[in-house]
Amino acid sequence: MPSVSSENVEEVLVSPLSTILSEMGKSIASTQKALDRNSIDTQIELSNDEALKEYDLEATWYHIPEVDIELKMALSMEYEEERDSKNRIRGYKRVLKAAPLNASYKSLNSYDVEGSSVLKAKIVSIPASSRVVEE
Repeated sequence: MPSVSSENVEEVLVSPLSTILSEMGKSIASTQKALDRNSIDTQIELSNDEALKEYDLEATWYHIPEVDIELKMALSMEYEEERDSKNRIRGYKRVLKAAPLNASYKSLNSYDVEGSSVLKAKIVSIPASSRVVEE
């Protein structure tokens, strides 16, 4: 089994905050899609089963109306070089990096948990906009 250095672990744990939020959103959307796919497959099964057709059964649909997220994390600001077409440094872009506070991060970095930040986010589903039909 390959060994994992603390540097490798830190690289995995520390990510731009935008990446963390984006991945959380993608995970929630993927979960909703799996729920929808299951309901569609169930409805197809019910519609194709001759014995069940007479009962007029419909699949149950599940919906994630909202998700509250609270993350305790260590935040740090880093600067990434911005280069022009000739590869000359033109400036630095600030990137907010976040690392979830867990046992690995705390022990690897001797991090004091009392200095942590809390990120609270709410992801709420909204109804689809009505489509305008051109006549």
